[in-house]
Amino acid sequence: MTDQLPHDPYITAVIEALTAAGLEPDSYWTSDAEIDPYAAGEDAGCITMLSAVIGWDDDTDDDTGGLFLFWDHPAEQWQYARPRAEGGNTEPEFLPTLGRYSDPAAVVATVRALLAGESLPEGHAPYWHPADSVRAAVDAWAADES
Repeated sequence: MTDQLPHDPYITAVIEALTAAGLEPDSYWTSDAEIDPYAAGEDAGCITMLSAVIGWDDDTDDDTGGLFLFWDHPAEQWQYARPRAEGGNTEPEFLPTLGRYSDPAAVVATVRALLAGESLPEGHAPYWHPADSVRAAVDAWAADES
């Protein structure tokens, strides 16, 4: 049995909102084993972070479809990238209006726009208040890791 990670309840809420909106991802996972690219100092390259990856496959013939959505702690915003035909993905780009604990409905609106090639929603996404307990668990995990 796998232990639940501190950010799992939030990512689960996002996955449920995406699925309810007809945008069920093809894959997703959470991890506590990714190397923290934001870490600096003598421990850089040795510190792990909490992360989540949500993916939609590219079903086009010209590599214009597909999407990866990334949630990283300690990043303050969600990020996205496009899959590459040869594997991997483009360099992730921050979504400045989609904060770390944005309401799952705002994540849905952003994903819908990204998948459709439309303009992103304007304005900063609202905070998801049930994330208060997730935030506390993530902060406790981060304190134990440092």
